[in-house]
Amino acid sequence: MKEVRSLIWLAAIAAALAPGCLCLNGQEVIPAHKSNTLYLTVAMEKEKLHVGQPPRVLLTAKNLTDHLVRVPGDGCGSYVRVWVQGEHGEPPTTLREREATGRLLPGEASLPCGSNANAPLAPGESATRTFLLEYLYDIHEPGTYKVYLDVPSAEGSLRTDTVTFEVIAGDPSKEKIAQ
Repeated sequence: MKEVRSLIWLAAIAAALAPGCLCLNGQEVIPAHKSNTLYLTVAMEKEKLHVGQPPRVLLTAKNLTDHLVRVPGDGCGSYVRVWVQGEHGEPPTTLREREATGRLLPGEASLPCGSNANAPLAPGESATRTFLLEYLYDIHEPGTYKVYLDVPSAEGSLRTDTVTFEVIAGDPSKEKIAQ
């Protein structure tokens, strides 16, 4: 009984500390608004779409320094992590997403590395990158979804704000969705 009580206390302490201690590849996760290197903004291309329409999230990075900064791309080990949560938890993932987050299933092989590992960003310059969520998640169920990104940087992993989008059922040719 004493061991069970100790485990319960340990779990309660871990749950209380976990949000502030989240790490990615040994790096501390830092809210993006506290970065001294990059200013990150995130937005959905469309906030409402019909089932079957591909959701896309836009990440804009601005270099806040007085020197060249490299923004992670699709290279080995330098992936920008895209996290999606639906009303029933995380949607089914694709091989690409599992590879990027180190969650390959037994028997799955790693994908080849991309060629644009790091894109240079001059002082004061901004660049926007589009992430096609259909390559990372199977989002075919109607509902509301939340998205945020973790961007590796010299400071640690920078976390963007969370944005939402809605997938609705129906025929897009018979309905008009306000953007």
